[in-house]
Amino acid sequence: MALNRIAYAYYDPNWDRAQHPIALLVRTSIEPLDYLAHMKGHLHCPSCYEPLIRVPNDPAVAVMANGKKALFRHFPDEDAPYCRLRSSQMSGKKYNSEEEARQAVEDQDLVIISGFMQERPENQPRADFDGEKEPLETEFESEDGPEVAVPVSRHDGETFKLPSKVTSVQSLCTNFRHNYHREIHIVVEDQVLRYVLDVDLQDAAEIVEVNHEPKFYFGEIVRIKRYDFSSHVFLRHPHLAGNVDFRISASNSDLDARGITKENSLRRILIFFGVIEEIGAGYWSPNKKWGEIGLLPRQYEDFLRANYKKE
Repeated sequence: MALNRIAYAYYDPNWDRAQHPIALLVRTSIEPLDYLAHMKGHLHCPSCYEPLIRVPNDPAVAVMANGKKALFRHFPDEDAPYCRLRSSQMSGKKYNSEEEARQAVEDQDLVIISGFMQERPENQPRADFDGEKEPLETEFESEDGPEVAVPVSRHDGETFKLPSKVTSVQSLCTNFRHNYHREIHIVVEDQVLRYVLDVDLQDAAEIVEVNHEPKFYFGEIVRIKRYDFSSHVFLRHPHLAGNVDFRISASNSDLDARGITKENSLRRILIFFGVIEEIGAGYWSPNKKWGEIGLLPRQYEDFLRANYKKE
């Protein structure tokens, strides 16, 4: 992973963390090459919301003398709050109290998922996830779940009971930039597993073995093979000896409702959550349910390709 991991900053000329709650922050995403002089002093980290600086400060300079591209950095501060984008530690943030952790859930810094939707919600239209504006979380892709004991306390062995959502991968895709750096805790069988997309999201083209631990994957759709009740969706994968390929399978009704069809989704990026199994000479993640798959909105495709780092 590259040393500089701050792909973008939030720009809001009116927000002051010392005076305003995080909910009032206007989350206008600015990349280093979009920086303008009047933005100085009004850039905030997308993970910890502390102020950022642009290096170099001159917006006309896109490449530094050492050949590196312009970037965002935190101000040096020994007393700064924990931030994954400042620290090289990949361990999660810990909270002093259950109230503090609940506030993090409310501020969407901490995502608790008690499960992915297994069926499409009834009587709800499909939302357009490809608009130019930053879309909001859609109600029909999330519903309240039970409280979950999550190990995010500063004290080893202690857990906090936090509110969860039964939601979908598509919901995470809807605000993909915002969710890219969030800590996501998911109940899987009897465990609570932790994920962060900027570290744990894996390109399906790199799959070379079975993996029974569920993970987040993405891949470019190159072919769809339709059967009577389900389809196999093939994602881009190197043509290795033995005609190795990778695919997911899902019901035709769910794929159609998601817009994952030959007419609409070829060359689009699919994101899914699940395990990897063998099929023939290749691999697949079978029987994806409604909440386990999503099309990445077009507006985020370049962002993912630019920021995804191979191992």
